[in-house]
Amino acid sequence: MTNIHPAANIHPNAILDEEVSVGAGAVIGGGVRLARGVQVGPNAVIEARVEIGENCRISPGAVIGAEAQVTRLDSAGGEIRVGPGTIIREFVTIHRPMKEDGLTSIGAGCYLMVYCHIAHDCTVGDRVIMANSVNLGGHVKVGNDVSIANFIGVHQFCRIGEGAMVNGPSALRKDVPPFLMVDDSPPRVRGMNVVGLRRRGVSAEIRGNLNRAYRIVYGGSSTLAESIEQIEREIPLGRELESMLEFLRSSERGIVAGKV
Repeated sequence: MTNIHPAANIHPNAILDEEVSVGAGAVIGGGVRLARGVQVGPNAVIEARVEIGENCRISPGAVIGAEAQVTRLDSAGGEIRVGPGTIIREFVTIHRPMKEDGLTSIGAGCYLMVYCHIAHDCTVGDRVIMANSVNLGGHVKVGNDVSIANFIGVHQFCRIGEGAMVNGPSALRKDVPPFLMVDDSPPRVRGMNVVGLRRRGVSAEIRGNLNRAYRIVYGGSSTLAESIEQIEREIPLGRELESMLEFLRSSERGIVAGKV
């Protein structure tokens, strides 16, 4: 059953599917679509071109769809999409892209905790957990099944690979390869995210191959290109290892230092 508080402000062009609830003082703009089962808390603001997937929960005070924070903006901005089952807690902010054909996207089953910020043109994968006060700069890309915890700033255009875990407080200025654990300030690689891999059902054999590969990358004096060639020669390639190598090949900012 749809439940709209009489003190909510709903634009006549907004599209609300069945079983949506909107709390007192919430503002829903004309370009917004709320899919079935979405819950919007009191005083949340959703504006511009925003599509919220089924059964998402938007907590009080969240702002989704504000314009990009750039000094020169020559466009109304693009679209924001939030996947089904994602929870957006109090005072989270998600900004629309700089260009009209751009996209800021949040995947399915994510949990964004209090005071997190997703800047313009970011791409966040599925099942990502961001604990309190994680801030992503513009154009950041976060893979599936990533965990980012507590008071972390991520520089624009950085990437965090799938299955990685990053613990704060810290500031990321380089890419975090898939399946690694990173903490401290400045951030350092501390090893494999073994617990995360086990929870995803990754076998001991594949975990061992990933560990061997990262020891080649982080344990010797070879260049990154030479390390990739050695891994391809010496270690059987599967989906996870291919994901790792593709990430390393495409890194433009360089990768976080440390030891596996």
